[in-house]
Amino acid sequence: MNVLHLINTLSAGGAELHLLTLCRHLKRRGVSVTVVCLREQVKDSRSLRSDFENEGIEVSNLQMDSRYDVRLFSKVATLLRRERPEIVHTHLPRADLAGAFACFFYPNVSRVSSVHGIYQDAWSGRWTLPLFNVLWRQSDGIVAISHAVKKWLVKRRIPEEKIKVIHYGIEPERFCSADSGRQGAGATIGSIGRLEPGKGHDCLIAAMPAILQQRPDASLLIAGHDPWGYGKHLRENIARLKLEKKVQLVGFQNNVGAFLENVDVFAFASHSEGFGQVVIEAMAAGKPVVASKAPPLTEIVEDGETGLLAEPGDVPAFAKAIVGLLQHADRAREMGRRGQERVRSYFSAERMADETVSLYDSLMRSVGYGLAKLS
Repeated sequence: MNVLHLINTLSAGGAELHLLTLCRHLKRRGVSVTVVCLREQVKDSRSLRSDFENEGIEVSNLQMDSRYDVRLFSKVATLLRRERPEIVHTHLPRADLAGAFACFFYPNVSRVSSVHGIYQDAWSGRWTLPLFNVLWRQSDGIVAISHAVKKWLVKRRIPEEKIKVIHYGIEPERFCSADSGRQGAGATIGSIGRLEPGKGHDCLIAAMPAILQQRPDASLLIAGHDPWGYGKHLRENIARLKLEKKVQLVGFQNNVGAFLENVDVFAFASHSEGFGQVVIEAMAAGKPVVASKAPPLTEIVEDGETGLLAEPGDVPAFAKAIVGLLQHADRAREMGRRGQERVRSYFSAERMADETVSLYDSLMRSVGYGLAKLS
C-alpha cells in the first residue's frame, strides 16, 4: 500500500509530531509512506524533516510560503502523477484544500482528511469553513482525532458514516524516566503550548499568587514557541503580578521528555483543543495533570483518577487543584501511575497505527482494485 501524506508544515507541533509517529509505525506495518509539506517550518520552531528522514521516510517540500500561491495545486497534481499513491492522506486545512483539488483530476486515488482541530466560524473569514465543509464531505474518509471533533463535524453536516475517531497515539517509553515519581521533591508546575490566548497561559499565571500562598517554593515553567509575539503580553502579566522570579517562559523545547522530568504537576488550561497531545505525553511521564474540563481533554483525563479537571478560565479552581496535588505527594504519585497505565491502554502509537491501517484497508476494498491508475 502506497500512501502520500500532505501537511502544511514540518514544524514541531501536535499534528506534525503525530504524523511522524504515525508514519514510523505505518512503515513497520509494511505501508509505503511519503510525506509532502507545503512549506517546511514556521518561526521559532524546529523542522522535523531530519526526524522523518532518519526513519527512512522520503520528504518533499513544495516551498509554498504564501497561502495565495496558486501554483500549489499544479505542484500537488504533478506530485501525484510522479508518486502514484493509492491513498492521499491530508492533514490541516490548507493541505486538505490542495489535496482535494489535485485528487479531483485523479478520481481513482482515495482521499483521507485528518481533522486536527475544532475551528471557529470566524477562523479565517465567513467563506472558509463552508468551503472546507464541502471538501470534507467529498473525502473518501475522515479521521477525527477526538470524539469532540467528530461531534463538531457532524453538526456541520459531514456524513457520520465517513468519520472515524482515531485518537493520537504516542510511544510512552519516550517520555518515561526513572525519575517519573519525583512529585514529592519540589513544587514545579509545567505547561506546554504555543504562546497564544487560547492556550490559557494567562489563567495559570493568574493562579500563581494563590498557589504561592500555600507553596512559596512553587514555580511555573511555560514551554512553547511564540509565532505571533504573544509572549510580550504574558511577560507584561508576569511583571504586573511581580512574578518574575516564579514564572518563566522557557521557549520551544526540543526534548519534551527532559522538560517533563523536572515537573511535579503538569497544568494545561487550554480553552479549546482538537485533542491535547501534550497531556498524554505528561501522563506517559508519570505526571499528575490539571487540565481544563472541556472536550476533548475530558476524553483523556479521568477526573480524580489520572488528574484533576477545572473549568476553563477558572483561576481559583486551577490554583486549588494544583495546590492539592503539590500538597499531597502520594495522591499525585498515584495519579501519575494511573495516567501511565491509561496511556499504554488507550493512547499508544500501535493502537493508532492499527486503526489507521484498518481505515486504509476498508477504502482499498471499497474501490476494488490494487494500484491507483493515474493517467
